[in-house]
Amino acid sequence: MNERNRYRITGSIFLIALAVILLPMVFDGAGPAMREAPPMPQPRALAQPLPNFDEVVPTSDVVERVQTLREEIDDQGYSSDSGTLFGEPVLLPADADTDVWAVQAASFASLDNARAFREDLRAAGYEAFISTVKGREDDAPMYRVAVGPLLSFADAEQMQSNIGAEFELQPTVMEMTQ
Repeated sequence: MNERNRYRITGSIFLIALAVILLPMVFDGAGPAMREAPPMPQPRALAQPLPNFDEVVPTSDVVERVQTLREEIDDQGYSSDSGTLFGEPVLLPADADTDVWAVQAASFASLDNARAFREDLRAAGYEAFISTVKGREDDAPMYRVAVGPLLSFADAEQMQSNIGAEFELQPTVMEMTQ
């Protein structure tokens, strides 16, 4: 039997089987009997009246805090005190009152270079991050790559020497704040 005839016979058998199944459904009387749905229950009245939301919601100083933050940040999103981009860790020169340290490994004018160096530090096992600070020339930002936070000055000095030796840099121990 040739292949073309075999496909025709297979298709014919499929169509006949489909007709045997579907035609009785189409011509089988009025269809299913209609049932009437039960009526919807009526909503219950609330046992207690709704509370007065002026009494439930506590007063908040969020608006005042947001206004204070807006005054501390310039139009570009940098803190007016430290010059660091809002939300990023702030690196300051360390002093006697420093509790949390970071090691600033390098500073870049290009964000791509800073990201690449941060990835190099992370690949070497350091917890590196980028802190963006407003630059002095033409308001171009500088991207500081640092490692931290560290809770011990001795650990910061050790990390400073490790990073300096491994990457041939002169890192600086800094105070880290938020």
